[in-house]
Amino acid sequence: MTQVFRALLSRLPVLRTIATGGLRLWKSRFHLSDIRTDLQATRRTAAFLRDTQIPVNGRSVLVLAVDDSNIYGCKLLALASTGLRLRGWRPIVLLRNRGCWLGRQYFQAFGIDKFAYLDDIALSADDQALCQASGDAYLRGPLDLQSIKSWRFDEAWLGPHMISTLSRLRFEGIPDFSDSAVKELLADILPRSLEHVLRARRLLDRCAVDLAIGIEVNYSIFGPIVDACVARGIGVVQLIQPWKDDALIFKRLTRVTRRDHPASVDRHTLNRIASGAWTQQHQKQLDQVFADRYSGKWFLQARNQTNTRRFGRKELVETLGLDPEKPIATVFSHVLWDANLFYGEDLFKDYGDWFVQTVRAACANSRLNWLIKIHPANVWKRAYENVVQEYAEIALLRQHIGALPPHVKILPADTNISTMSLFEGTDYGVTVRGTSGMELPCFGKPCLTAGTGRYSGLGFTIDSATAEDYLGRLTTLHELGSLDEVQVQRAKWHAYTAFILRPWKMCSARSTFSFRPRGTDPLDHNLHLTAKSVGQIADNGDLHRFAAWAEGDDVDYVEQGRFV
Repeated sequence: MTQVFRALLSRLPVLRTIATGGLRLWKSRFHLSDIRTDLQATRRTAAFLRDTQIPVNGRSVLVLAVDDSNIYGCKLLALASTGLRLRGWRPIVLLRNRGCWLGRQYFQAFGIDKFAYLDDIALSADDQALCQASGDAYLRGPLDLQSIKSWRFDEAWLGPHMISTLSRLRFEGIPDFSDSAVKELLADILPRSLEHVLRARRLLDRCAVDLAIGIEVNYSIFGPIVDACVARGIGVVQLIQPWKDDALIFKRLTRVTRRDHPASVDRHTLNRIASGAWTQQHQKQLDQVFADRYSGKWFLQARNQTNTRRFGRKELVETLGLDPEKPIATVFSHVLWDANLFYGEDLFKDYGDWFVQTVRAACANSRLNWLIKIHPANVWKRAYENVVQEYAEIALLRQHIGALPPHVKILPADTNISTMSLFEGTDYGVTVRGTSGMELPCFGKPCLTAGTGRYSGLGFTIDSATAEDYLGRLTTLHELGSLDEVQVQRAKWHAYTAFILRPWKMCSARSTFSFRPRGTDPLDHNLHLTAKSVGQIADNGDLHRFAAWAEGDDVDYVEQGRFV
């Protein structure tokens, strides 16, 4: 019955619009009063944006909102689009269908009134038959990870979007494609995902745009749209919120940078900035960043460090029962089910495979104390999504390794040992592309990577060309010395750029956050416009700086005014 209903929705846009609007009302039924109050407040504070006549310059930006369940995301996109609008650009907001009335209301509050709807792009019976036949052909072929990862349809690299969508839906690592339930889910979403590729192409045929901007740029809906833009030479600006509550990070996606992490620092950016002299002022600023990141100053980072404190090395050794005569190596794991196939190239088939093989290598090297740190974001992400099943990492260890030897210890996601304690107390780090890999070298500690796309190859990490090389390095990790001065300096410049120069500080708006122990509230993340006029926005300069960068060609947004 569920599949029949989904099939009806996929074929009848009007029914899908009604269903979307009804579902939005149902999901928001306990928060409608709060949403109405917030929308009214937004309209009040942004009234000057609706009342100001702004000359247009003939250029358009496609705003990739699609769904309006994330009010905060809609507001962030509206804010960034306002920067371009004040320079004459016309934002065109892309929504899933006309049932996304809430998103439409919030964008209109900011004076943005042009919308496009994916469901308005009708597909013919021949188009639908093509997508079904293509999907069936994919499903008749090999269904191993590498085969699926290589799937392409027109200009869209479909494979990673499909795998990660399945992983996200099931809250696990890479799905087992021999599982009948996984096959059934794949067969259900594949034809619709192929239809998204055709809609993306026709959307760009219909809407002549010069730029696109979005928060999510992957998975089965957003991915094909971004791929289509990149294929046509249309720049895509991805915005994310980093660890700072008052900042955003912008990355320009092109044919070259499409698979780069949005928080990464481009090599050319780093080379330009690192050509200067490192001063005590730079060091003081970087020290303050580390203090802020792990002291609970910022909500977005503090949720990764709940109830933690700093442990000195001696206390760390005694608390965990480590051998005080041996060096310490820490494996910084990733959230196995959260968007892990989009950035760069991996040495292993997925994070789960990397995790198992790394822990297995740790078990075989008793010359070191090994700490296996489960990513702390698991705690709040699982609570946010109401996930109650066993941790994927623990299940993998039980299935593939069993009991761990005494020299290998698990640090659970909710450990009270702060990450800063590990940076100071550990001797070696191991990750695929986690933030720890760019932080630990600032303390002179070597870090092995098992993937590209973020900071590998920039001169301060220990990178491997193959999985065999990487595993070989783990067997002799205890023989590796500290980083030299040049490597440490390079790491510090990179961290300085990533943590201080790359974030765009919001001056014309303010983010607020509220903690929920489980589940979500549509307003637990919120954005409030603080500027009172177009003139005040101009005086603040934040939206102007972003828009001026967006109009150019630089890959990384960098706050030049903070460079000292």
